[in-house]
Amino acid sequence: GIHIEDQVMPKKCGHMENKSVVSTGEMIAKISAAVAARRDPEFLIIARTDARAPYGLHEAIERGRQMRDAGADVLFIEALEGVDEIEQVAAEFIDTPLLFNWVEGGKTPPLTHSQIADLGFAMVIMPIGMLLAATAAMQHYVKQIKADGSPVNATESLMGFIEFTDFIGLPETNDLEQRFNS
Repeated sequence: GIHIEDQVMPKKCGHMENKSVVSTGEMIAKISAAVAARRDPEFLIIARTDARAPYGLHEAIERGRQMRDAGADVLFIEALEGVDEIEQVAAEFIDTPLLFNWVEGGKTPPLTHSQIADLGFAMVIMPIGMLLAATAAMQHYVKQIKADGSPVNATESLMGFIEFTDFIGLPETNDLEQRFNS
């Protein structure tokens, strides 16, 4: 599939301030072009609007309708604020698959996966959680080194080197290297 959005470049995270969006007409043209270019009926066109922040929920819902009518398979109305807005979007698009963006600490309140599904959302993305977890782990690691003056004690919480190389697929790469080495 493909994810098409209406933000003006340079793009920002949907939960950041001061976003701008292209005209509705330009966004509909993007969706229409993707629909015309689609060769595989299984290929999903996910249409995202960030219109909620600059223009309000009503405009975001209207863009969603027009994107759906232009052929988008899934709608992603970004950065909904409050359960009432989530419920309103779900009610407006009962027969249209919706995407929910789970952003830890973002504008949209956290819901359980079952709550999201019960509201009618078909997909959930979690684009930043692993990055936040990795960043916290890196901060912990360097603080431990700074406190101790050495990484000796900091290594206790790390994944082992062999476990890491196995995880990233190094054994398979080595097998391919041996297989095709001339």
